[in-house]
Amino acid sequence: MARNSPQTDRIVMLTELLASDPTTGRSLADIARHLGVAKATCYPMVVALTEAGWLVRHPIRKTYQLGPALVPIGQAASRAIDVVDLSRTVMQELADTSELACLGFIRSGADLVVAEAIQPISKRSGTLGLRIGDNVLMAPPLGAGLAAWFDEDDLHEWFLLGKEALDTEATLLRSEYEPILMAIRERGFAVECLRQQELSISDAVTEMRGPGVGGQRAALALREARRLLSADVAVGTLDLDANYQLLSVNAVAFAQDSTPALILCLVDAPSPLTGERIAELGKLVREAADRVTTLMHGRTPRPLTSADGAT
Repeated sequence: MARNSPQTDRIVMLTELLASDPTTGRSLADIARHLGVAKATCYPMVVALTEAGWLVRHPIRKTYQLGPALVPIGQAASRAIDVVDLSRTVMQELADTSELACLGFIRSGADLVVAEAIQPISKRSGTLGLRIGDNVLMAPPLGAGLAAWFDEDDLHEWFLLGKEALDTEATLLRSEYEPILMAIRERGFAVECLRQQELSISDAVTEMRGPGVGGQRAALALREARRLLSADVAVGTLDLDANYQLLSVNAVAFAQDSTPALILCLVDAPSPLTGERIAELGKLVREAADRVTTLMHGRTPRPLTSADGAT
């Protein structure tokens, strides 16, 4: 499990402090008191953020406020939220039709961030223990639905993350996953399942989240829960007559430049489903993702053929 970074926590706390009242500047003493550290400890951080344009220092009052360099960052975040806003109605219809919770993920570096969680109107459904704002490290055996659309560089990084997460050679992961990624692109959706005897991933996340832990700090829970998963979570060929314990069936909505913009996931079926039922859910998710792509005026990349290779 990744370790917390005190310096990163301080930057987050400082940003939230200044954002809570953006017109009122805060002195170095105020900031240090809020962070629970000495002024000498937080001064280098404040200076570095000011030099980067994240903060501005009033020349007379010597107080600090949020700076102009954060504007484009906020605009980028706003565009990401726009994607969620456009998809919310589609996600609700998908959840209602499937009677499963629908999660919307956006990519953030090597992580997927839960941007929205929609419950079916008829009942409450499991969400794998995840909440809005939680991060999931996108490394094998998770994330094949998005990795299927990666270029070679991103795909290489995905396999390297899998090597670390699963303690398996990247070349072996590639040989195992390339046929699965091909199948995902051809059918337009990914399927992730758990073996029957494995501990419920939702129970694992809830247990590791622990009392008093929430928000972005809970992001580590599913990363740690990954050790409970076998490397064959991603399903290539569905046996329509077999039973599966569904973890997720998901599909990607694409932006105007054909890059993945949002991943729609139906998650955490309470009981095993047949391959035939999962295929039906996959079609629903793919059609919903296509609708979101259309709403964004996006463009879906063409499916691969066997002559193209998996990358």
